[in-house]
Amino acid sequence: MTKKIREQRRRYRASIPGVGRISYQKKYDKAMSGGDARAAIAAKCLDCMYWQRTRITECPIVCCPLWPYRPFTSEKALQAAAEGK
Repeated sequence: MTKKIREQRRRYRASIPGVGRISYQKKYDKAMSGGDARAAIAAKCLDCMYWQRTRITECPIVCCPLWPYRPFTSEKALQAAAEGK
């Protein structure tokens, strides 16, 4: 990995908020360490929804390839969304 990429990642990580006990930086670190697809999906969804966990469950971007795999969403909520409720 080049020095430029490391610096870009460092700056990006520094911009990630930490809310209360929740450290989104730790989630990002886990995703970037590789080997954990769930962590990567969670980090991308959080990034897309401005690091607001509740917005992920309400995600309107149904054409996103990650939409069916969104974290923090119950099976019941996924079924209701699929049925257009």
